[in-house]
Amino acid sequence: MTLAVAFAFLAACGFASGNILVRVGTQRVPAPTAALLTVLSGMTLVLGLALILRSEDIFSLSLEAMGWILVMGIMGYPMARLFIVTAISMVGATRAVPMSGLQPVIAFALGVLLLGERPDLLVTVGTPVIVLGLFFVVMPRSGGASADAVTNFRRLGYLFAIGAAVTFASRDVISRHVVSSLIDPLVAVGLALMVGGLVLSILLHRQVMSSFHESPKKYLLICALAGVFQGFAVMCLFQALSRAPVTVVSPIYALQPLITLGLAHVFLRRLEALTWTLATGTIVSVAGGVLVILGATS
Repeated sequence: MTLAVAFAFLAACGFASGNILVRVGTQRVPAPTAALLTVLSGMTLVLGLALILRSEDIFSLSLEAMGWILVMGIMGYPMARLFIVTAISMVGATRAVPMSGLQPVIAFALGVLLLGERPDLLVTVGTPVIVLGLFFVVMPRSGGASADAVTNFRRLGYLFAIGAAVTFASRDVISRHVVSSLIDPLVAVGLALMVGGLVLSILLHRQVMSSFHESPKKYLLICALAGVFQGFAVMCLFQALSRAPVTVVSPIYALQPLITLGLAHVFLRRLEALTWTLATGTIVSVAGGVLVILGATS
């Protein structure tokens, strides 16, 4: 269980680093292009490692395993990754990412209902505490004449973030079943990223090609680097899910908002303002994550 907690925490660090880079990259790169770049660069890293280390497992997959990989790839990348990149580009990393605090709650419910998991008291208490912090995160700030327009824009961004949380949580529940009994975690991540990259390429290739030539190369590289961090994070996440229940893993790697907040304070001061409500909400959510960790390792 301790190793699973460590992998889940590494996943949080990887996602947080990728989120900060996405925020920087989407200043000059459209969200769809950034989403595709993150998936393709992550796929290059993870699928390359899978081919080197697990080639026999790849070529011996059953039809059932292939079907699950197809589902995970579509849910995790054309859907969830595009949602979260769009949300970050609209409301910023420090506001979009804390909405992922909904993810462990959704995963908690699905894990109990569909997988028959039975979390202990600390996990049960810690999960709703994470959600409590979200009320502080989304509390409106005072604005000027354009406050209504800004509020509507943020609401749409929050909806994208919530959509990402729901989709990622559902993907995690499926992944727990798949990597614990059917597929090696590294193979599952690599092939799911490949599926996501292919589907996104088909859906967005015209839009991406036009914006690719217009976007500064520096910002395109930043988006690609974000994908490398996120690919590493997904590898760690699937390793954690292969070792521990989703009701334990999901809240732990949902600590990423605090890491994102710290990185944003250091690197994004000119782009995003840190308010007391935002900081309070993030800290409360992380406190819930700490309770989950204590329950998982006790």
